[in-house]
Amino acid sequence: MYQTELIYFVVLTILIVVPQFLPTDLLLILDHLIVRIAVIFALLYLVNKGPTAAIFGFMAIASLYLERNRRKVKLAANKLDAMDVNFIRQATVEEASMPQRTVPVKPFDQPNQEESTYVPEDNTCDITNFEPVAPSINQKAVLSSIYPLHQDGQATASDSLYEKMGFGHINGNEL
Repeated sequence: MYQTELIYFVVLTILIVVPQFLPTDLLLILDHLIVRIAVIFALLYLVNKGPTAAIFGFMAIASLYLERNRRKVKLAANKLDAMDVNFIRQATVEEASMPQRTVPVKPFDQPNQEESTYVPEDNTCDITNFEPVAPSINQKAVLSSIYPLHQDGQATASDSLYEKMGFGHINGNEL
């Protein structure tokens, strides 16, 4: 520790111990932007003075913010306890399965049978209900693009490949 840091050591040690005795309103001043900027400049100044002063300065500021946060949590807990909260108990399984009696529900309308049917007809698998398709559906023709090319044209790649490898047609061995 440098000799010039001794004063900072004493002052900052006191500042580390004191925050728990400070009033809450004084600690809440730490929330203001100007105070936060001043704290940053104070830390930079202490870093410039020496390592011990910087460490104790950081610890002092940390203890101030720690105490401020502790007080804020305590105030929030007190406010939460003071609020009028009506605790709604959860329903048991038996109560949850019972129909509601508090909300009036109109009975459902009956659908008109001529309008639309919501249930299957009787004997839906009866083969007498078969409706043949129109005869035009069976007028299919083979496309001209699939016919083989002219007789003098090149054979397909698979035919010539097997013959070149010796697996296909071998001349002189026709049955």
